[in-house]
Parts: sequence; C-alpha cells; structure tokens
Amino acid sequence: MIAEKSGKFGKIIDFHVHAFPDKVADRAIEVLYTINKMKPVYDGTISGLISLIEQEGVDFAVIQPVATKASQVKGINDFAASHTDPRILSFGGMHPEWNDPAAEIERMISLGIPGIKIHANWQGVYADDPIMFPIYEAAQGRLIITFHAGEEPTPFDPQRATPERLRIVHENFPNLTINAAHMGGWMMWDECEEHLIGRDLYLDTSACFREYMPDGRMLSMIRRHGADHILFATDLPLARPSAEAQRLMELGLTDNELELILYRNAERLLGERVL
Repeated sequence: MIAEKSGKFGKIIDFHVHAFPDKVADRAIEVLYTINKMKPVYDGTISGLISLIEQEGVDFAVIQPVATKASQVKGINDFAASHTDPRILSFGGMHPEWNDPAAEIERMISLGIPGIKIHANWQGVYADDPIMFPIYEAAQGRLIITFHAGEEPTPFDPQRATPERLRIVHENFPNLTINAAHMGGWMMWDECEEHLIGRDLYLDTSACFREYMPDGRMLSMIRRHGADHILFATDLPLARPSAEAQRLMELGLTDNELELILYRNAERLLGERVL
C-alpha cells in the first residue's frame, strides 16, 4: 500500500486508468488481457476500481475511455458524467467520424468532463490527420487530450500515434493541452527524446514497466523533460499503483519532483475536481 506515502507527499492521483460499465466489464477485461498478456489486477467495474484505490492509497483515479466507433461517443460521455464518487473522474470519448465534434465538446464541458482520450490505432486514424483537426481546434484551451502514444503489445502497422506525429499536432495546436501517454511513446523512447522531450506538453508514466523502460532511462527522461510535466499513471487494471509509485520513489527523484509527479501536476490540470 502507498497510503502511508501519500501522507508524506500529500496525495496520489492516478491519471490513466480504465473502467467500464458493469454490463461490458467482463468482455473489456478479456480483450485487455488478450492484447497485453497481463493478468488484470481488478475486474474493470467502477465499484472494483473504488475498492482497489482504497486498498492502494490512491486519492483520485482518472478514467481514460476510448470510442472505437462514432456511435459510442454519446454513451461514453454520458457514462463519464455519471460517476457519483468524487474520487473517480472520467475523460470523455471522441471519434473522427463524429459529425459535430464542436457541439459534443461543448456538451462535455457542460457535463464537467475534463478531457478526451484519443487512441489513434484503435480508431483507425493518424493522430496528425487533418480529419482530427476540428476536434483539436474545439478542445484547445478548454479540454485536456490524452493520446495513446507509441507502440503497443498487439502490433499495428503502421503506428498511428508516434512521437513525431504528436509533435506535428503540438506544432499545429500549441494551445492544446496534450498528455502523451506511456512517456510519450511506448517502446519508442529514442523518438520521444527526439520529438517530444522538452516541449510544453505532458507525459504520463503508464505501462512504462521496468522490463520495457529501465530505471536509468526513466529518470533521465523525467529530468530532461521536467518533473513539472510528468503525470503519475498506471494503466489500471494492468498494474498496481503501489508498485508503480514505489518504483518512482526508488529512482532518486527529489521530494519536490515526486510531489509534482504524484499529484501536483494533475491538480494543476484538473483544478477543483481534485482539491
């Protein structure tokens, strides 16, 4: 557990988790297991998520849903706005084929949804395709966008959200608040260093387990990018927050850097929702 640690560092905010409506949670977890070949640490339901974060000493969890079809957008956003436990926040969904992204983004904002998750591979579109630009235009300065970044265990060819493509998005929409998940590009660390490190965007730590990213590289990338632009994240249900937070605490970061990563950066982005 990290409850005793959260007392020292104030709080723990997990910026990248997954949870699903009860009626589809079993199937969603089965798909995640098939893709990632990792045993999920909880059942994928909202009640299961609440129970787990209580056990693990996490103060807030931010769900990152993906609309793989345009027809899912409204339902995902309604579900995102339905959570009553204040410790659970959810981003919304958007899809490149949704006919009026600006109007739906207005509705998301009215519902208190703080951001959008884009998974270009699963949505069949390049992150820097102009078809996505109306979404970014409507969201910039108003919503956070979390991008799946880099590769993933189930191979896609080509990869649609490489660090280079996310750099192009950032250059075209400099006022868009971007979180490039998986430290900017899972298993594409060199490309992340070339294209994203040092830019005014956020990287989250989800799925960057030691077997994929050695401690020395993680510490170097955090320091080069700046701890004030790194977000603690686990990709629940793929990893326990206690283990991932403990790993951060063993890297040699200062207490101030740890505070920034574990909760202060997320507080800055999410505001009163997590205060």
